[in-house]
Amino acid sequence: SRDTIENVDQTLFSMVLENLLGNAWKYSRGKIEAEISFSAMTKNGEKVYCVSDNGAGFDMHYSSKLFMPFQRLHRQSEFEGIGIGLAITQRIISRHGGRIWAQAELNKGAAFFFTLPEEK
Repeated sequence: SRDTIENVDQTLFSMVLENLLGNAWKYSRGKIEAEISFSAMTKNGEKVYCVSDNGAGFDMHYSSKLFMPFQRLHRQSEFEGIGIGLAITQRIISRHGGRIWAQAELNKGAAFFFTLPEEK
C-alpha cells in the first residue's frame, strides 16, 4: 500500500496544507515562543494527520462555525482573512473521502486533525 498523502491530488492537497499551516502561523504569531507542528499517527487503525499550534485558539462552543464559509471566530482587527480557508480545506478533504475536525482552547492553541482513506 502506498502512502496515503501520495494518493491525493497534489495541487488540492497543497492548498490543505497551506490553509492549515498558514492559519497556525497567523494565530500563533503573537506568541513569544510559537510552536507549530505537523504530525501523523494511527488511531483505531486509521492514519490521522494533525496540524497544531500554541496560538490564539478558540472557544469550542463555536466550533460548528469553523468550516462554514465566511464565518470567523476572531475579529478582523485581530487576524486578517475572510473566513473561507477552512471551508475550502474541508471540501478538499471530503472530496478525497476523508474528514476533518478540530480541538482548541481559547489562548492555548488549536489542533486540526484530518484523515484520508488509504489506497488498498
